Amino acid sequence: MNAFDNFTMGLTGLFGGSLLLSGLMKLLHLAFTLFLCWLMIRLSSKLINKILQSQVQRKSLSMSERKAGTISTVSASVLKYVIYFIGLVSVLKELGVPTESLLVIASAGSVAIGLGAQGIAGDMMEGFFILFEDHYAVGDVVTIQGITGTVESITLRSTKLRDPMGAVHIIPNGSVGTVTNNCVEFINAVVTVGIAYGESIDRAIAVLKDEMEKTTDIDEIMETPVVAGVIGLDDSAVTLKVVAKCKIKTALGVEAELRRRIKNRFDEENIEIPFPQQVVHLVKEA
Repeated sequence: MNAFDNFTMGLTGLFGGSLLLSGLMKLLHLAFTLFLCWLMIRLSSKLINKILQSQVQRKSLSMSERKAGTISTVSASVLKYVIYFIGLVSVLKELGVPTESLLVIASAGSVAIGLGAQGIAGDMMEGFFILFEDHYAVGDVVTIQGITGTVESITLRSTKLRDPMGAVHIIPNGSVGTVTNNCVEFINAVVTVGIAYGESIDRAIAVLKDEMEKTTDIDEIMETPVVAGVIGLDDSAVTLKVVAKCKIKTALGVEAELRRRIKNRFDEENIEIPFPQQVVHLVKEA
């Protein structure tokens, strides 16, 4: 006999076998079932996280931090639906719905899914493909449907992105389509700089190459940045391009640091970075 049975027997002794007591018992049982479902969801999520983190620390099964986060969110989503279903069945049984009726409801639900919920089934199927084919993972910076942001969670039905402005976008997995993942192995930091038309292009490129050789103190840069040369003869300047291979999620910081260093070096070398300007020719009429 468990603690809940002892509690109900105590209430029976206090109130007797009245109809009020019967209703109270059902209400308490429903509340206990809901609380138990909530507790099981919380505990199972923590247990999954603990198991996956231990796998990451042991470096077993090729489990990375990003993949562990993805499996954690998807597993928690699956367990949540399963626990909710079991709790719903328990509640319906407590309300007096016979087992045969529950089977009919389950059959009707499966028919409804087959006929009218193909979209949901498609979302869930795509969720499994995203997980097992490792298209992207929690924490990756991706572009989906023209929206660029950090993946905060992946469930069987949807992917949640947070963009740089802090807005959250929830995208059904079935409509994800083409994904651009900016967090696979490395990312390029790209910096462009303009020099005046009166400056020597060869000298400016030589100065840039020399400055890029000094970037070994930047831990985020994986290789010496490449000076790609002239990429444009624009209205006010000759545009040069520098490309640096760097660690994922560090491109913005690397670009800012390279711009700072290039500006300071060009100032030292008296290489002009021009302001936007236009040349106007005045023609006198005869």
